[in-house]
Amino acid sequence: MADSNSPSAPQTLIDGNVLAAKSFASCGVTHMFGVVGIPVTSLANRAVSLGIRFLAFHNEQSAGYAASAYGYLTGRPGLLLTVSGPGCVHGLAGLSNAMANTWPMVMISGSCDQKDAGRGDFQELDQIEAVEPFSKFSVKAKDVKDIPNCVVQVLDRAVAGRPGGCYLDLPSDVLHQTVTESEAESLVTAALNSSESKPIANGSEVPTSEIERAVELLRKAERPLIVFGKGASYARTENELRKLVETTGVPFLPTPMGKGLLPDTHELAAGAARSLAIGKCDVALVVGARLNWLLHFGEPPKWSKDVKFILVDVCKDEIELRKPHLGLIGTQKRFWN
Repeated sequence: MADSNSPSAPQTLIDGNVLAAKSFASCGVTHMFGVVGIPVTSLANRAVSLGIRFLAFHNEQSAGYAASAYGYLTGRPGLLLTVSGPGCVHGLAGLSNAMANTWPMVMISGSCDQKDAGRGDFQELDQIEAVEPFSKFSVKAKDVKDIPNCVVQVLDRAVAGRPGGCYLDLPSDVLHQTVTESEAESLVTAALNSSESKPIANGSEVPTSEIERAVELLRKAERPLIVFGKGASYARTENELRKLVETTGVPFLPTPMGKGLLPDTHELAAGAARSLAIGKCDVALVVGARLNWLLHFGEPPKWSKDVKFILVDVCKDEIELRKPHLGLIGTQKRFWN
């Protein structure tokens, strides 16, 4: 009888569904939202068998909103699983929500067999093109061996720099391709080793000299104001904010998504006099908030024409767009530390 451990012994084969589930589980994914059907039912089943909790919804739009909210609340990408074609399209609402709110999320959709693309296959759609306006990064696994690396890429990119929605396309033929178990383990390990273990920063550490400039601006200000928003909440900086506010005595104003970091009843809360605070301040430290419509784009007549903005943001592009008096690029934690 042949030795079962000999090189000639047949190895167990696993398909792309199992490999995808293994990849997500190995990356620490614990929850998945979605609607199952052709061709992703098996993927959902394999994920559940590996301990990933699948939360089923009646439609992809609701599942997408739940996945994006999960990303915001946990700081880890919320996963949305959809079928091809209409399922992918219905999931775009959640993906768009994640992008607009800068919440980490990954939408995974099955798609048609690659050899039948353009021939009128079942629910055929160029899904990579369809998601492009609503995602910060998208990738298609063109071969079963691509799956682990693609999984790692979308999970990494969703939390890199300014968080947002990413998309993974899994064609039906790729999900049915097979590899050996040993090869699958090697592929997953290699993908994990290539992962950026830390979110990609859009700049280096905030230089000490820039911090000193910010401090000097606040020190010389006659009517300073601290504005904080969603980014500060996402980074869990409530303790750092409280220390700054109470040490300096500078009034603060939260954006709607920044509410709760400090109580509205705090003696330095300026929410009850919002228009007066932003209209009269001469230096505004804006932390984790965008100078968009919520803050009147930082422009007169709501703001003084002479106000000096100190803008702290993870995204270099945001600093360049807003052109503040002083822009500090880095994560909230980096800034406070």
